[in-house]
Amino acid sequence: MKATTSIIASGLFALASAQVASVSPANDITFRINIPQDTASSGNGDIFFSLSAPTDYEWVALGQGSRMSGSNIFVVYTSSDGNNVTLSPRLASDYNQPSFSKAAQVTLLEGSGVSNGRMTANVKCSNCQSWDGGSADFKADSGNWVYAAHTSGGPKNDDSQSASISKHDERDAFSWSYASAKGGDSVNPLLNSAVPSGTAGGGGSATSCVPRPTGAAASNGASSSGGATATKTDDNDGPRHGPPTGWPYGPGASPTASPWDHNKRQNVNYCDDSANAGFTPLGSMGPSGNQRTMLIAHGTLAALAFVIFFPMGAIAIRLASFPGVVWLHAAFQVFAYLVYIAAFGLGVYIANGLNMLDRYHPIIGIVVFVCLFFQPIFGFLHHSLFKKYQTRTFWSYAHLWLGRLVITLGIINGGLGFMLADTMGMGSRSGMIAYSVIAGIIWLVWVAASVFGESRRKKARVDAPPKYTDSPRSETREREIPHPDEGHYAPQR
Repeated sequence: MKATTSIIASGLFALASAQVASVSPANDITFRINIPQDTASSGNGDIFFSLSAPTDYEWVALGQGSRMSGSNIFVVYTSSDGNNVTLSPRLASDYNQPSFSKAAQVTLLEGSGVSNGRMTANVKCSNCQSWDGGSADFKADSGNWVYAAHTSGGPKNDDSQSASISKHDERDAFSWSYASAKGGDSVNPLLNSAVPSGTAGGGGSATSCVPRPTGAAASNGASSSGGATATKTDDNDGPRHGPPTGWPYGPGASPTASPWDHNKRQNVNYCDDSANAGFTPLGSMGPSGNQRTMLIAHGTLAALAFVIFFPMGAIAIRLASFPGVVWLHAAFQVFAYLVYIAAFGLGVYIANGLNMLDRYHPIIGIVVFVCLFFQPIFGFLHHSLFKKYQTRTFWSYAHLWLGRLVITLGIINGGLGFMLADTMGMGSRSGMIAYSVIAGIIWLVWVAASVFGESRRKKARVDAPPKYTDSPRSETREREIPHPDEGHYAPQR
């Protein structure tokens, strides 16, 4: 009779567990999800999901989307008394701290709280099929999700849903298979098919699995092949089955309606018995090794172009005064342009691979690249017409002011690039400070040289002997200073 009861209970437990898919994308972090049959059929309705992590983490978060920007995020941290959890639904509009969302229809369910050093939030979401910035298809076989956590700092202990949180030190994007998540109509399937949190390793875990005990618990009845080894305990009942010795989650943490009683137990489905079931990393939350190398090359080349070569060429044409100075200026600017073309190509390739072409940094980089395309044309027209008329024309001012705008914008965009790299885990505070200081000094020197050059030009124009020439701007004749044939708009020798 006991055996029959155990078999029936095992079947009921397996049926309940089949409704919940569980993944552990990192050590000590576990997420579970259930999509009721009605929601899976219509695409609209309630879904249930769970987040679980150690209480010494400041926070843990699960989000819908393939990257942080535009995702529907649910952040969990301990409440002020340390005995419960705070659920904070948030929206991420950019690679900044997500903001609290009042539009989310979420409810904390039974089973949520703090127990045995872990915080758990069982959540019902009634409008997770769409949010401001995205949508989800629960009729599909899988969905894209992101997760993040701040694993240090200790419990947050805050009741505010809009509390400021520290930057994550662990995050990734993944595709979550719904093969084991669909079905049922329970008001709280997460409670009825509870799965102890944890994982044996950093990859995704199997559906409805438990972490393998370690130490003495592992040696008492656990085989290296993954199943629990039967241990003889008395002559009458035969092998005794029960929860693994040293069950790490305490009373009440074992699955409800579990198949074992005081005398029998089934083989345990440990998380390391399956290879990343239901979990497929997307790799879109940060750059790969090759992308990191290209990012470093992109940043270095762009910084050289806008902080060194472009400003130096502009300073030379303002302060130097010798025949052929215009060609020195042109050589600097053409070389800087070629360097930036290489940086631009790398940047577009990386941004496209990371789905970041809509971020501020790449957009400004594209604008700068287009503007620079016209600079050599405007420069040629300016120089040719200046030699002919010995005065500035429309093309002169177009070349001068477009150059000033582009160099300034390029330097600012370099700072934005450092900020974007920081959101991807590649930020270097010391590098950003060094860039800002050097770029700021060079920009000030360049501005000072421009002001000094203009001042010296005006003074030379006033002191110069009269020389009348036809002006292209009117039929009147203007007094202009003489310039050498190879001069640009440098002062007279």
